[in-house]
Amino acid sequence: RAAAVSFPKMACDICGAADREILNNEAWAGSWQAACNHGSCADCLRRCIVRALPECGARKQVRVPCYVPGCQKALPQKLVLSLSTCARALAAIVDSDDPVFELSCSYPACTATDFWRDFLGSPLGCVEAVEKIGVELESVRQHGGASSSVAPMEPGPICPICCEEVALLGADPDNKACRVHGACQQCWVRWAEEDLHRCVSHRAVAVRCLGPQCNQVIGRRLWEHLGRMSTRIQDTEGLLARRRQLQANRLYPEAMQVNCPQVGCVGLGYLGFDTVMCFLCEHQWVPEDGAGDAPHTDAEHVMGLEVKRCPRCQEYIEKNGGCNHMTCRCKHEFFWTTLQPYRSGGA
Repeated sequence: RAAAVSFPKMACDICGAADREILNNEAWAGSWQAACNHGSCADCLRRCIVRALPECGARKQVRVPCYVPGCQKALPQKLVLSLSTCARALAAIVDSDDPVFELSCSYPACTATDFWRDFLGSPLGCVEAVEKIGVELESVRQHGGASSSVAPMEPGPICPICCEEVALLGADPDNKACRVHGACQQCWVRWAEEDLHRCVSHRAVAVRCLGPQCNQVIGRRLWEHLGRMSTRIQDTEGLLARRRQLQANRLYPEAMQVNCPQVGCVGLGYLGFDTVMCFLCEHQWVPEDGAGDAPHTDAEHVMGLEVKRCPRCQEYIEKNGGCNHMTCRCKHEFFWTTLQPYRSGGA
């Protein structure tokens, strides 16, 4: 048997984390730019870009040096602009030759004495800066809706959940009755994460609108937007997407599908065989017995291995993976868990 080939996981060159997506500089560079082969996670990269922007503003050129000490290369422009709202705003100002570099924030409630210090430190905290983050706000409006947003020289709206002054309140654009039920993005994410258990129990997107006494389920666009900001929501959507894919199998219509009985699993299996297996958690059960497990016959242990005897020729067989359907060297086919004969198509 060929040995499995394992590849080392890429780690962030800044924080050392290996459990998240690593953005490689060379992969983002265009044909006109020579970039290094260093990689970093998105969070560390954003902080690196923000620290470099004041100097970029002074030079009036968005050129962020690589974060690895001693490296003389610059980060790919495409990577910087796609990842940092502040960098996009600065690039727009540089291109328009706006004299904003000399200005202080004119928002009455802002205590910043320097426009760029507040802008770079907390982009959504400075109201004048919010206007320059058009791409980010447009994304929120497109995917999550917006019931209220900020205007220059005016205080931002108050989130009814956290009671904080924010730049924009998001609402569900797919339900007309819910468009007045707005909240900041952080509150929407926390609300959706607290309702994920409903999605599991309903085996579908079942996050309710956060409006008082509103029982509407949020629409697809808002759900997808929240998933971009939460790994927990992303993971749940991944499981639900796999379930939808299984449900769409034309070879096994709805009448041939059965939900997995395991608590917390949103998967399903297909009828037609003595034993049903969930395609998500691989739990196996006999449909005639309701939610019970498939009965396991006694296994023997030979030389440290768990084996069973073929029901026909009595030869020892070891199962080291795969499904419940076994085929012995004598050509006899049977189910591993029950040792009952395998009948193609359930016949």
